[in-house]
Amino acid sequence: MDKPSYLFDLDDRPPFHYNVLYGLQWAFIAFPIVIIMTNMAGAVLQLNTAGSIRFIQMTFLTTGLFSFVQTLWGHRYPVLEGPSAALLLTFMLLAPYGLPAMQGGTIIGGALLLFIVFTKQLNRVIRLFTPNVVGVILLLIAFGLLMPLLKFITGVNETYPNGDPVTMMISLALVFSIATLSYHLKGFWKSISILIGMIVGSFAFLLLGRFSWESLTSASWISFSVPWFDSAPGFFWPTGIAFACSYLAVIVNSLGSLQGIAAITDQERLSSAISKGIFINGVAGIFCGLLGVVGTVSYSLSPGVVLANRVASRYAVTYCGVILVMAVFIPKLAALLSLMPMPVVGSALCVAMGGQIGAAISIIASKTITPRDYIVVGLPVLMGTLAGLFPGGLFSSLPGFIQVFFGNSLIVGIVAVLLFEHVLCRDK
Repeated sequence: MDKPSYLFDLDDRPPFHYNVLYGLQWAFIAFPIVIIMTNMAGAVLQLNTAGSIRFIQMTFLTTGLFSFVQTLWGHRYPVLEGPSAALLLTFMLLAPYGLPAMQGGTIIGGALLLFIVFTKQLNRVIRLFTPNVVGVILLLIAFGLLMPLLKFITGVNETYPNGDPVTMMISLALVFSIATLSYHLKGFWKSISILIGMIVGSFAFLLLGRFSWESLTSASWISFSVPWFDSAPGFFWPTGIAFACSYLAVIVNSLGSLQGIAAITDQERLSSAISKGIFINGVAGIFCGLLGVVGTVSYSLSPGVVLANRVASRYAVTYCGVILVMAVFIPKLAALLSLMPMPVVGSALCVAMGGQIGAAISIIASKTITPRDYIVVGLPVLMGTLAGLFPGGLFSSLPGFIQVFFGNSLIVGIVAVLLFEHVLCRDK
């Protein structure tokens, strides 16, 4: 495939005012991701208003900081960094163990990536990720979020313990609307179709009187007194193993994102970009663990944004990183994002995960399908999905490691697909 022509190429430096505009555009694309991830995590952690605002501020910080670092010294591609869906899933599944245990697990997962890069084992690990393995991991992330998604889009809460039909109908309408916008809109508008849908959905709930503005009016516009560290990490080895497995999914996501952007910009730097990018993902994991937020990953939506905007300069994402870090010191913005109704968040995530399922099927079908693949793909997906549906107290009488292992759909599925693909049903 011939490389497309761009207004500004990979290492070009657009004028300052152009960079600010391009950076703002990338920031608008990052907003819905931050809203979805932080609101989902905040819901399972049962954070109060102040805790939710802090969580959003720290996620702005990590998203902006590591987008900045990656574009200048990491992979050096125009790729947005942000909270990982795989790590969000593990966050949600391990919430009963408390935030300190998840902080320690995130640090261990980040340290694992550093260890893999330092010991020059990255290529060996990457060879494990065949199309079957990658496709199964993407499917497991989507299916693992089914239970919380169901609660969010049906409006399950203290007032409606069995859900609210009105909320469900609005949520379904939003799913169809966002998907339709994403298909029909072009260029920049296509890239923020999820954000448009979330704004429209929020206004719908505002008209129904289910949108409270209290925390927004009390939040200040500018503040430099940010509560950086809310709690100290606690190291609980079962959660550490859980996050170590989840960081294998981070490698998969980052690898796919970098290969995608390299195909339309510069293939020559890909080899070094992968090791540097994964290394920074590891550093980000340790940093996010200290702050108590979801670890970052390189986003696969970036090549689509570059092709739509015709701007491949990595410095546009660098400026986006600066803008997002500046947003940390605007509590009013964080408070506004924390107000997003959970059915709206669930609807947006439903569309995003639907796209991920389609991508997973495409990856698996990129090679000739054989009867062996029916077992290697189908059984791990089924086993992982079932693990997410087990009753909460099923393993309560068993040791902590077994509880964490069998209660985590992503871990069960990843272990199963690696065993089937490379050991039990190894392709001769």
